[in-house]
Amino acid sequence: MKTYSKGARRRAKKNSLGLPELAGGKTRQPDGRLRPTVDRQDPARLALEVRCRHAGLEVTRANLREVRAQWCGCAAGRAMASAVTDNDERARLWDAIQHMRRVQVSYDRAIGAPGRHAKCLRLLVPIEALSADAETPPLDERTDEEKLRDANRALMQLEGWLGYTDKTARSEAKRVIVDDSEARDIAGLLSALLCIADGLAGRRVMVWRGRA
Repeated sequence: MKTYSKGARRRAKKNSLGLPELAGGKTRQPDGRLRPTVDRQDPARLALEVRCRHAGLEVTRANLREVRAQWCGCAAGRAMASAVTDNDERARLWDAIQHMRRVQVSYDRAIGAPGRHAKCLRLLVPIEALSADAETPPLDERTDEEKLRDANRALMQLEGWLGYTDKTARSEAKRVIVDDSEARDIAGLLSALLCIADGLAGRRVMVWRGRA
């Protein structure tokens, strides 16, 4: 007569009562290691694995650490990081990318232009009480005219910095950074970013970085 363990008899009794087994019931593989389940996977790791695939990297521990950097989260940042290895220089050029985006977003808002990118649906009612702390940005009390004037000034300044590279590089920077498209001319993108970085650093004499 075949005998069954207590665990098997208990599971059989549950099944006879029509009770479903728990999704995490089988937690170990045949070799004794814990069986990976969806509940145990870190959402951050899943996002990092996607970043690895976008960057064409194998999913390894070292590469997962590498793609944690902010600039690995967008096409412009990945293109920049693929050509620049020094982290200080990466940070400087990432500031240039963020500045260009901020300037363009502020200008678009000031003139009432629609958003350039789709946004996910948000609940109309906040799920938590609203509060302010020391890190909350100050209330913008400028008039619409002042916002438009400041946004236009910032955009003209940015265009002035980009004027120190060639037209193809300027177009590539706008296409990749503002429109979030994949880079096709990384050298041109870097040229434009270096011009913006020079401007942000307050260079009195700008360097021509265009290509002949």
